[in-house]
Amino acid sequence: MTNEVDVTPIEKDFFARSPEEQSDFLQQTWCNQCMEMDLGMKNPQEFEAGERNWIEGECVKCGSKVVTELVFEDDEE
Repeated sequence: MTNEVDVTPIEKDFFARSPEEQSDFLQQTWCNQCMEMDLGMKNPQEFEAGERNWIEGECVKCGSKVVTELVFEDDEE
């Protein structure tokens, strides 16, 4: 059994998501440079590595790298 710590990220097709999801992910951001939320993101790229999923892009205001971690919640209780 191997416990692989460094999993190579796989690029996914962000634009395969529904327009509503795309809009939400592009608007609901946090920029560490501007220290502001919901400034927006451009040039999104989606990645997956193991159980981790995220979207990387550029802050619309300053152009710094923005990363949005995707957390999938189980809607069934």
